[in-house]
Amino acid sequence: MKKSFNTIVEILNYDSALKLLILRYGISVDAKSIEENCPTYPVAFRTKRISKNTKIVDGCLIDAETKSMPWIPEEIFIQFSNIKSIVKVNYNKNSNFILSYRNNNLELASSELEIKLICELSPRPTWNHKQVNNFDADQYIQVMGKDRIAVLGFEGCSEWFHNTQCKFCDSCSSRANEKSIRPTLNDLNTKYDNNIPVWLDDFSKQYFEGLKEVYKLVLEDKNITPHHHLHIMSGNLPNLDMEWEYMLDLSRELSKIKPLSEVDSYLNILPPLNTQYLYDAKEIGFQKMIFNLEVYLESYFKSICPGKHAHIPYNIYLQQMEKAVEIFGIGKVRCSFVLGAQPINILCDGIEELASKGIVSDFTVFTPKKGTPWENKIGPDIIEVAKFCSFLKDVYVKYGFSGLYCSLASRSGIMNELLND
Repeated sequence: MKKSFNTIVEILNYDSALKLLILRYGISVDAKSIEENCPTYPVAFRTKRISKNTKIVDGCLIDAETKSMPWIPEEIFIQFSNIKSIVKVNYNKNSNFILSYRNNNLELASSELEIKLICELSPRPTWNHKQVNNFDADQYIQVMGKDRIAVLGFEGCSEWFHNTQCKFCDSCSSRANEKSIRPTLNDLNTKYDNNIPVWLDDFSKQYFEGLKEVYKLVLEDKNITPHHHLHIMSGNLPNLDMEWEYMLDLSRELSKIKPLSEVDSYLNILPPLNTQYLYDAKEIGFQKMIFNLEVYLESYFKSICPGKHAHIPYNIYLQQMEKAVEIFGIGKVRCSFVLGAQPINILCDGIEELASKGIVSDFTVFTPKKGTPWENKIGPDIIEVAKFCSFLKDVYVKYGFSGLYCSLASRSGIMNELLND
């Protein structure tokens, strides 16, 4: 790993190279030392189970893992040499990066790299367990990193129920006994016979009222600094028009509490077939749009994301992204890709083409996940990832683009750290 690190530092910079290695090789967690030295762990911090196994069971998309999996930090803050960043914890019990408490400090250490980094756990808001309609407040809104406010419109991806999901996706599955205030596609699929209007009518009013109440708590929280990145994200419904109408209704309700035009607001959803929805999103106040194309070129899109292509064909997808640029402006429409899902040179060509049209590309590095069609696929070479990041930085500089959110909110990317030179 040390040889790879030295090579990557030459390609990128020290901080971004180190974050890239941590994301790529994962983190081994000494949970016992954390529990012994942090009395409020895990309740007061953002945590997750070590692993999950996404499956369809009895018509429901769930985490089918039956073992009692321990909880580990979901994300940590790391003080690098020139920047403080939020980093997603990709658990790997064999990683040389070991997170533990040592000498009253939370440290991330690597014996191979001979480094020790001071870290912090990511705290949940103090209002986290406030009851709203008999659910914890963070069932409605989650604060990720220091200042990303995340709202999920509903839970689930309809493609999983038809075996047409993206090959790499493990969705946002929960265990069968875990309840949610959000509308779920599990209910739509089993209790409502896919009658979307009735399903939403039963759930949306209570959910929207709770969202507004919790959003007021967010706005009062002085610990959410230095920015206010409001990320409103949709799942995938069987009907794209109904999905857009529902998400716009939800957004209008939140904008009544504080106008979306006054914050760094994002709508993360498939592009609409009906262009009017883009104008509606702009009128509501959204500053930016995020469309996750995942792969470039129609042949890859059809084979890797067949469900998305069925909802909105590739060529229309591109047309609607370009239309969104006309409405929201250059650099205000973002498109995420999965690095490792296709040949990197093809993706680079696509990113340059999109950039010339005012569309900013982001990426996540493919990681195989249990229960997905690609659970045995090998991820991309770390040096190739570094070279790709260098290419993407050059594209950002050439077109005047900025990184996603900021270093305290973007936990799976390194562009903010790379642009911090």
